[in-house]
Amino acid sequence: MKQYVSNACGTIALIHSIANNAERLHLKDGVFKKWLDEVKEKTPDERGHLLAEAGSDSEAFKLISAHQQLAMEGQTEVNPDEKVNHHFIAILEKDGELFELDGRRQHPVYRGTTDKDKFVHDAANICKQYMERDSEDINFTVLALTGSDS
Repeated sequence: MKQYVSNACGTIALIHSIANNAERLHLKDGVFKKWLDEVKEKTPDERGHLLAEAGSDSEAFKLISAHQQLAMEGQTEVNPDEKVNHHFIAILEKDGELFELDGRRQHPVYRGTTDKDKFVHDAANICKQYMERDSEDINFTVLALTGSDS
């Protein structure tokens, strides 16, 4: 989905990660699953606009409200219109292919083939490429969405 909500790239990356792994995650009924079902047949552009322009009675509004509430719990003051030098993307495997999803881009970036056994290694290589672009910058974080054996 396209990102039209300012400073919500972490939420968008999380939506990308969960939505593209919904069949593996077996989502339970709730706000997020209901919203995914509502936008399943929409374009990435339409999904982004629905989230950004959500009415107070919509599932999208509940999602973006949760994002804003959690952002306020962070360590710094949140200004939704502030220009920041941080950005979140999602890297995922879908049907044996590796993709980079970024709400600022028009479409997913294809990064080659992968499989469940090589995915972490292949995703780490993409992260290394980002880090090599500015090796002096220590503001780099990786978050993994993983399964649980419990």
